[in-house]
Formats: sequence, structure tokens, C-alpha cells
Amino acid sequence: MDIFESFNADNLKFPNCFIDIRLQKRINNVANVENGELDEVSSNDQAGVGVRALVNGAWGFSSTNNTEDVQRCINSAYRIAVATSRSSNRENFKVDPPVLKGHFENKVKIGPEDVPLEEKISYAYEIEKGAKINSLVKNTVSACSDSITEQLYINSVGSEIYQKTTRVYLKSVVASGNDSLQMGFEVMGGTRGYEVLKEKSLNELGREACEKSIRLLSAKKASGGEKTVVLDPKILGVFVHEALGHACEADIVLQGDSILEGKIGEKIGADGVNIYDDPTYLEKNGTYFFDDEGIKAEKTCLLENGILKSYLHNLETASRFKATPTGNGRAQGFSSRPLVRMSNVYMGGGDQSFEELIDIKEGLYVKGGRGGQVDTAKGLFTFGCEEAYEIKNGELGELYRDVSLSGNTLEILRNIEGIGKDFEIGNPGSCGKGQYVPVDDGGPHIRTRALVGGE
Repeated sequence: MDIFESFNADNLKFPNCFIDIRLQKRINNVANVENGELDEVSSNDQAGVGVRALVNGAWGFSSTNNTEDVQRCINSAYRIAVATSRSSNRENFKVDPPVLKGHFENKVKIGPEDVPLEEKISYAYEIEKGAKINSLVKNTVSACSDSITEQLYINSVGSEIYQKTTRVYLKSVVASGNDSLQMGFEVMGGTRGYEVLKEKSLNELGREACEKSIRLLSAKKASGGEKTVVLDPKILGVFVHEALGHACEADIVLQGDSILEGKIGEKIGADGVNIYDDPTYLEKNGTYFFDDEGIKAEKTCLLENGILKSYLHNLETASRFKATPTGNGRAQGFSSRPLVRMSNVYMGGGDQSFEELIDIKEGLYVKGGRGGQVDTAKGLFTFGCEEAYEIKNGELGELYRDVSLSGNTLEILRNIEGIGKDFEIGNPGSCGKGQYVPVDDGGPHIRTRALVGGE
């Protein structure tokens, strides 16, 4: 049974109740090579239904992978909402989404269905070949994966939206060394097909990860302390996503876990600092047409000239804040409830060249991110960095490894003293918040001050 053709929207009519339903089909393909050996090959088809019901400010949720049992799932969500509303002490709220209809699909030139699984395996091996060009390489992981997700969203106010999204993701991870290992990591992909291979070869992807791990073996550790730092688009993207973006998620603000609570309209960053969340940015990993609550995707300005302009909202938080939904209600799959999530988050470009940004007496040029920790309530963060270069009298010098950046989110934003005129979004990955959703981030090079962790 095709769940998209068999469902009757009249089944969503219940008294004094908002109901929405996501009927979803997804195909995932993975080819993974580890240390020269084929580690995983899989092709996974999933189909299912997720239903929400809202009664007197209380949600009920039910899901099933039995696509012939949709009505039972709808009835279950409604009963849960009714029961919860009778026992919940939460403040009542209502949602009033616009009625939207449409058929949307990100067009790709070479879809996953056009590439045989055997060829995808060969792609992983080609990445692996580039990753093993040096005898000091000890461990490698080379991966090729793709997905096609079809979703029909229907709600009780009359919206009916079909969306098809294709993604491709390619990865190389390399560990090199003897007594101690250094890592190199490179990825590419997004809401695209395999035409992405025309921009960079698979061998080059693996080779870049390998070369990074090798050059870090001879790098020294930087001295610690507060320093002037120039951040590349990748580590800036990590900062904007982790330190600022999560603090802008309205559900986190409602929980009292955001340093940005009550700061809408306040200047929290330097002049010229503009930060956006934009699911409409074409071909990036966090790109979509509509969110999982039937709200049209739109570019949201979080900071404008350093002033906090907006939080990110789903239907519920928008109602509670008396704001407009921003199209950021996203779910990992049909069995998950939509939460407030980012999409493609980035800082806008400025007017300075790279040479102008590094025209300082001393500092560090920091490249790439390796994850870290963030306390959104206190506005504190620590991020690992892939590599860093000494800046001395406007010139790049010695390479450093095992560098970390830490500080206060608002101080970093206020201390920005230079914004590059370059721009890059190209850090595809997944963001975890109890669920995983695809995201991307980036921006220009910037100059600010931060606490550098080293020796």
C-alpha cells in the first residue's frame, strides 16, 4: 500500500483539536571502508507515520511503521492528548498555522538511484586510496552515504505538503603517527546528488585528510592564554552553531537555559555582526522547503549589526512567545516529535581581506573544529581546533596542534574587530538534541579574542 495515496485527510477531524500527520518514506545507502577493508554496506528502506494531536495545550504523539495502521495511530495520539490535558498543569496554548499546499523537490543531476551500490563502494575505496598516501597513516575511515526522503505533511486546518529531499555525504577520517596520533578529517556533500564529485575528486578528499594528519605530527603545542585569533569559516561555523545557535532555540530559552533570555532588541555583538539561520540556502546539508510542522522555510536573522533580532521557533514556542513560527520545527524521522532545530546557520561577510585580518603584531590563525562543550545558560564554550598557525607581524608562521578555544559567547561576539569579505558554508554534519537532523554552518574569516588552550 502506498501511504501517500491511501490516506484520507478527513480522518484528522476531531473536536477542539489540532492534528498533524507526517507520512514518510526514506531510503538510506551506506558504503564504509575502514583500514582498507569493506566494513559496512547497507541499503535501508523505512516507511512510517507520525501523528501529533493538541488538546487544551497538551500534545499527544503516536507513531507506527505499520503503514496499514494509520487510523489507529491517529486515534492513539488524540487519546493521549486528551488524557494529558486533564492531568497537565502547563499553561494552555493554541496553534494557528497558515494553510499551505504544494509539491516540492530538490532537483539533482545524478540521484542516488542512478548510481549502483557497487559504484558507491568503489567511491569509498577511492577516498581510501587518497587517504593512505603516506606510510605514517595508521587508521582510516572512508565513507559514502546518501538518502532520499519523501514526506507528506497533512494537518487538520487543511495543509497538504509533499516534499522530497536528496542528500549525499562523503567523508574521510585519517589518523597518522607512531607514539602519538594526529587526526585529519574532511567531508563534502549536502542536498545534492553525486554531481558533487565534479567539484572535488574522491581521491583529493582522502588526500587532504591525510596531509592534514601528517603535517600535524611535526607541529608544536601553542602556549595558552588570551589571544587575538583569526577564525576560518569552519571553526567560526562551529562557534555560531554551538555557542549562539543553540542559545537562540526558543525551547531552550523557555526552559531558562539560554544566556539570551530576555535579550531580544539588545546589542550583544560588535557592529557589522550579522548571523542567520537559513534553510532556503540552496544545496546545503540543512536545506529544506518546509519544516516538519508544515511551516514554509525562511531565512531568519538572529543578529543584525550585533543586535539580537529573533529566536528560532516551532509552532508551540511561537505561540508561547506570541511570535511568528520561523520554520524550525524539525524531527529526525516519523517516530520523533518535531523540536526547535537549526538548519544552515552562518555569519554574513564583511569587507576585509584575509591579509588585513592577519595584519596584527601577534596572534593565532585557527582552522577547523573538533567538537567541544557548550553551556547555553552561562554562555560558556570550549571547542577543539584542527590546526592553528602563529601570526607574527602580519605573516603566518609556525604550525600548532592540540589547540582549543574557550570563552564567553557574548564576549567573543562583542570583541569581533574584523570580518572578512570571503564566505563559505561547507561543513555538512548532523546536530544532536535527543534526535539527529542534518545541518550546515560557516561564514567568513573573522578576528576576535578568545582564551587559547595549549601548553
